[in-house]
Amino acid sequence: MDRQAMRAREPHRSARTLCAVVLGLLCALLVSVDLAPVSTKAVEALWPDPTGAVYIALEVLCSFPARENSLLVIALGFALARPMEQVFLRRDTDLARGASTWIVPALFALAMVFGRSFDVAGTAELVCGGISQGIKATLNFSGWLLLAHTGIVYLFSFLDRTCAPSGVAPASGTRTASRASRALAFIFDRYPFAGPAALLALAWLPCLIGYAPGLFMWDTGTQILQWFGHPNNASSYLNLIDPDVTILTQHHPPATTALIGSFVQLGLALWNSETAGVFLYICLQFVLVICSFAHAHAVLARVGCARQERIAAFAFVLIVPVFSNYAVLLTKDVLFAAALLLFVSQLILLVHAQRDEGARFAVRDIALLVAGALGMTLARNGMLVAVAAGVAPVAITCLRTQKRHRPLAGTRRGLRIALGVFIAVAAVNVALTGVVYPALKITPGSRRETLSIPFQQTARYVSKHGDELSQQERDAIGAVLDIDTIGEAYDPNKSDAVKNTYNEDATANDLAAYLRVWADELTRDPVCYLEATAANYYGYFYAGHSTRWSYTSEFSREVMDWDMLTPYFSFSTPESTFITKLDTLCSLWRTAFQKLPLTTLTMQAALYCWSLVVLTAYALRTRHGNLAVVLSPLWAILLITLIGPCNAVTYFRYAYPLAVVMPYAFAYLARGNRHPEEVSSDE
Repeated sequence: MDRQAMRAREPHRSARTLCAVVLGLLCALLVSVDLAPVSTKAVEALWPDPTGAVYIALEVLCSFPARENSLLVIALGFALARPMEQVFLRRDTDLARGASTWIVPALFALAMVFGRSFDVAGTAELVCGGISQGIKATLNFSGWLLLAHTGIVYLFSFLDRTCAPSGVAPASGTRTASRASRALAFIFDRYPFAGPAALLALAWLPCLIGYAPGLFMWDTGTQILQWFGHPNNASSYLNLIDPDVTILTQHHPPATTALIGSFVQLGLALWNSETAGVFLYICLQFVLVICSFAHAHAVLARVGCARQERIAAFAFVLIVPVFSNYAVLLTKDVLFAAALLLFVSQLILLVHAQRDEGARFAVRDIALLVAGALGMTLARNGMLVAVAAGVAPVAITCLRTQKRHRPLAGTRRGLRIALGVFIAVAAVNVALTGVVYPALKITPGSRRETLSIPFQQTARYVSKHGDELSQQERDAIGAVLDIDTIGEAYDPNKSDAVKNTYNEDATANDLAAYLRVWADELTRDPVCYLEATAANYYGYFYAGHSTRWSYTSEFSREVMDWDMLTPYFSFSTPESTFITKLDTLCSLWRTAFQKLPLTTLTMQAALYCWSLVVLTAYALRTRHGNLAVVLSPLWAILLITLIGPCNAVTYFRYAYPLAVVMPYAFAYLARGNRHPEEVSSDE
């Protein structure tokens, strides 16, 4: 009887397998559609003198992969057959379902299609540039939608299994444990802070030595010049409060300017070497970055995250060269990211402590939470919003717990700590910006820093419709920006060239008149405005071909030789064959990750931005409320970044804070609802 049933099911199984193969091949084919315009010569090579619908059909056909790429498409199609069968043809599986498994893939597919257009053409013309382009874009969108839906269904199912309660934990300290298991337990369980810290220091030491005295960037030189009172591009355009007292401005956070400048001063005082001072600062930053990663690992161990999950997050940070390179990069973003990771880690501890009466959140933990929050606000402007975004979920959780259940001492204490930390940090920031900086004659930053989006939209509109502007409109724009140059200076990926024409003497009435013109132009050509915004930020959600890695040793030497720096300082790299070889080794490792097909994603902002989107969708789907303390600050940072000046294809550093937190966010999510006692040291 069983054999007869099996024979009866065989045709259905064969048909389902055939459909899965066809679906996999179709998905691979659609994903491979080339959105680039097809030349008339290529179309006529297939059909002489085509017209009308025939020409459009041939344009679409010419966009499919060429014969030399057909084997790769077929191989991908067969590889997708099994996943496609599980997701689309077998509804009796335990794979995750729900609206989020379609909404997120649809957004991803849109990003891939429009991102490709802006990456290649700088406009949406590869999607909206005619009937054939629209058809190709629709086909390509469909392929990415199918592929992303399959991927997110598998990912959500994997997370469901990982986050599920593990039941009875295995006994610890078993004699059958392998030598490797005992070594891992010794490093990651017995010494959850010191073990990872030592491994990171050892693995990243070649970067510290090979890139000595550290990797410079343009902001580095500007901050050093500001500290020593020399002319610089961040002070020259502002109306300084009192240039006879100081030329320091709040364009860069004064705390980081003072820190870097003080170490350069120290190097000059002790060794008569500004280079030595920079290297001393990099050593401090190197230690702080490693400590922040090690502390995050220790926190995950403390709240019950299994060893394999912690090791996965740690291995990602250890291996991916983004983190080792940035550990020796002189920029405020590195210290900010370290403070952010400390802040988020302490929030995780605080949530755990207020939920479980027996958990401790000691005075040392409160001090670390304050240090993380304060470090965020001192290392990067406007980050009090991110602190509030992290504290808010803790406070809301405490209030809901008090309302629904009997009042718990841990809950009341958690609420007091969360609100107290925010109030203290906010008070410090208000005191600095409202009292200390004005007293020290430190000039506030320019209003132009918050107007990147409208400025870019205006510049693109002027470059496209400049001849159509009335004199009144030109005067209104000219009172705020240089109307004669912004059209030519416009760079779709970066707003600095347009912002540099901002008139610091513009009054509130001038800005109001400009914004009225801006609104009028929006109604005339909204597509132009949308394209300006998309061109400036698409790299955060699309891994573009034009992405480059900015901060290399060659670029650092270029900054050291900057004609604005060289009259006052003599920064240089050590002349040593050993250091040169280490530099080459580290650069090769970074280049390999940057160029290889899969690892290249780890060097691009899109991976971490989409990880944030996916984690948020999963947390909402499963009502994983504890993850809000991790995700809320990251969303605040991303939204603030998206009103900034640069596309992620130009600079990765704006997405670097997300990259720092994301591996530990996945590990914390995988912990699920387990308590520390459910996880043995040998799990």
